[in-house]
Amino acid sequence: MNTVQTAKSELIATIQVSIAKADYQADVDKALKDYQHKATMPGFRPGKVPFAMIKKMYGAAVTVDALNKKVSEALNKHITDNKLDIMGYPLPVSDKVQPADIENQDSVDFFFEIGLRPQFEVKLDTMKIDSFDITPSDAEIMKTIESIQNNNKEDDKLPELDDKLFEKIFPTAGIKDLDAFKARVAEEMKKQYDVEEDRMFLNRAVDMLVENTSFDMPDEFMKRWLVENSEGKITAEDVEKNYESNYAKSLRWQLVEEAVVKANPELIIKEEETKAAARKYFFGHTDYDTLDDEMKKRIDEIADSILKNDEQRQSINNRLADEKLTKFFKEHMKVSVKKTDYEGFVQAVLPKDNTEKKTKKSTKKAE
Repeated sequence: MNTVQTAKSELIATIQVSIAKADYQADVDKALKDYQHKATMPGFRPGKVPFAMIKKMYGAAVTVDALNKKVSEALNKHITDNKLDIMGYPLPVSDKVQPADIENQDSVDFFFEIGLRPQFEVKLDTMKIDSFDITPSDAEIMKTIESIQNNNKEDDKLPELDDKLFEKIFPTAGIKDLDAFKARVAEEMKKQYDVEEDRMFLNRAVDMLVENTSFDMPDEFMKRWLVENSEGKITAEDVEKNYESNYAKSLRWQLVEEAVVKANPELIIKEEETKAAARKYFFGHTDYDTLDDEMKKRIDEIADSILKNDEQRQSINNRLADEKLTKFFKEHMKVSVKKTDYEGFVQAVLPKDNTEKKTKKSTKKAE
């Protein structure tokens, strides 16, 4: 077996894999003999069907299987030996003639294209980004309290803002007056605002990193790879139409994220973190360490069962990754914290085109 790599561009290369008949013939013969030993055919005793007949029946299929295995081994060895950092996986070169009569050729050549991962540096400490410390305004607090009253109506009557409602909403808080109730409502609102701000902060950080981390990509290769990898779900026309606006951004962020995690191993999600997150997700804020051994065992068994589901595990790991990245970016980017209420936050983070549309609608209504 022999491989030759030729550069097509800076980030796209062609690998020619040459396989001599001697490289795979022994495997073909062994496979055919196995077929012969197991074959049953009228007129012949079990295992005594002539080898020539077996070869005629199965020779082509067995040869293809043996060749595919050797080609895969050669490609993997070439990539490993040359320490190639590739994107996706090798794709057959469509404009190269692939082997036709493989059973009667002394050697066969296969051609594959690879996309090479670009090398770049992510400079977090040069990127300026806003973060928001959101405190609900009095108007926002009262709007939330009105919503609480509407959701707890009895006989279509709004409940009074008294001890009965306070205890119903916050059973263990011991709230006795409206000011204390408003303070507790504001506290819960801020918790929700902080979660939303973290989510929006990560979105803004991702956009900023993608836009400001400069590197080229093997775009033509990736377009082909996206189509091949979709298993018929998307076409070349779909990819071409949406590549810049959708696929390219996603691919660039994946590369940036991998580069950040590779340079900062503390961002790698450990199995115990995943398990702890599964326990927390399904058992709330129960202090695991204070539980007795029997309860810990029961909770661990449930968490293990949950994590056997690949979708559940991936969902939990995605959430953990978002939390870790958000915290890391807030610590390592140039963050300017701005105090605001929720309305101010919305106006600050809302895309400009949406803001303009809202302004135009308001103007039309005023007219």
